[in-house]
Amino acid sequence: MSTPAAPLPRPDTPGYFASHWRSLDYFNLYRLTLALALVFTGVLFESSDIFGPGGGTRFQTYAFVYLVMTALFVLGIRARWPDFQVQLTTHILADVIFIILMMGTSPQLAGGLGLLLVISIASGGLVGSGRLSLLYAAIASIALLLQNTFALFAGQRSVDSFFLTGLLCAGYFTIGWLAHTLTRRALRSEMLARQQAEELALLNRIHALAIENSPDGLLAVRGDGVVRHASPRALALLGASLRVKPGLTRLEALAPDLARLVPQVQPGTSVELDTPAARLRVRCIPLPGPDNSRVLVLEDQRQAEQAAQRLKLAALGRLTANIAHEIRNPLSAISHAAQLLCEETREPAQQKLARIIEGNAQRLDRLVEEVLTLNRRDRLNPVDLDRAALAALIDELRHTEEIPPDAVIVDMPDTLHFRFDPDHLRQILWNLLRNAWRYCSRQPGSIRFHARMMADGAQLDIVDDGPGIAPEQLGRLFEPFATTEAQGTGLGLFLARELAESNHARLVHVPAPQGATFRLDIHGGARA
Repeated sequence: MSTPAAPLPRPDTPGYFASHWRSLDYFNLYRLTLALALVFTGVLFESSDIFGPGGGTRFQTYAFVYLVMTALFVLGIRARWPDFQVQLTTHILADVIFIILMMGTSPQLAGGLGLLLVISIASGGLVGSGRLSLLYAAIASIALLLQNTFALFAGQRSVDSFFLTGLLCAGYFTIGWLAHTLTRRALRSEMLARQQAEELALLNRIHALAIENSPDGLLAVRGDGVVRHASPRALALLGASLRVKPGLTRLEALAPDLARLVPQVQPGTSVELDTPAARLRVRCIPLPGPDNSRVLVLEDQRQAEQAAQRLKLAALGRLTANIAHEIRNPLSAISHAAQLLCEETREPAQQKLARIIEGNAQRLDRLVEEVLTLNRRDRLNPVDLDRAALAALIDELRHTEEIPPDAVIVDMPDTLHFRFDPDHLRQILWNLLRNAWRYCSRQPGSIRFHARMMADGAQLDIVDDGPGIAPEQLGRLFEPFATTEAQGTGLGLFLARELAESNHARLVHVPAPQGATFRLDIHGGARA
């Protein structure tokens, strides 16, 4: 059997909060209790000397009607209709009318019943946030003076009774003024507290967003090793699969290696930590408090290194773009002079030196061209490419690198079709094909090119039969200026990956039992 849903809280009304209605509800509960007490009083003392002739019956009638009205007021409070101030004023007027009527039934009870209006005036001022409290005091005073005047004409009271009535009216105004003043002060404090709570809630949301989107992981740990907070980024960097329960999960259970390093981390120092997900730099920020809490900041060193590399490349790119012509013109002259020197001289030593000059000049020219290409990676001009266009491009690159036709095996379906920038694709495949030819056995079929259509795009693989990539080089495979060749620039694979990402594709190394396999995944825009 399903559990019934909890009732929704009643909403605020314009100008009043739910607390106002709740206070009015409590005030009406007091009035219900008072009405019941008055009814029982009329029943118990109907035939006593407290009431005059017929006074007990009239007292019971007024008390019973007063009880019925206060019970009906409950419906209005629950329905939030009519307006709050209208309901409160109606309640106070009902108190004044019925208590004044009941005062007329018994001169002995008149003074005590008059004091009940003090409670109504004070409650009306408190519940209504100090609004109209002096008006309620004025209405009660006028009603009390009229009732005392009628009693004087009826011979039930003397002129001296006006002195006591005046004191009671003065008490009404005093209570009304105090209720108005104190309630206004309390209301200002309540509004200030509400504003501060809203600002604090907004500040907490800002802090939560900042922590959630921070590139660094944050761990708040007590002095006894209990985790007080762990950001999602921290759990990802630690590679933790344990679900963190703040205040219960211990750091030893979440990240044992980090827990062993924490005593070594002092404010202003840092330690290195390798996890399955990242290489981290751990810093400690102490939190003042009795439990010796601290915040552990987990910085991903790989991201910092990548950012530094991008800054270095950006600076290099700007420098190269500015002096490209000045560099290329001397390089061209040096290369041409080296060629002439090699043709004119017959001495082997001088020819060797000339070839070294020409080779290094070509290397510098290739470095400038690759950096310039990196600067132009965001200039996209994607076009539709099919099997014929890709085959022609591979054949062109094969002729450029002087690779024999039988050394490259091309396998692609007739339905191959995708969108890519042709200049970027040429640069990517040229780098991959050149590396494959450099490291393969240079036998027929040493390089295999596979292309296939996927559900969300196309997939291109270049496979060679070389020795593969050493494990120690895998982590730096796509880093700029990382090369094992003396004549290499170290920008080929980095440039290929950057150009792939600018075309919403992904270039990765695929582990294989033999040789090296690089895969270009093209997403978006590919179609069968």
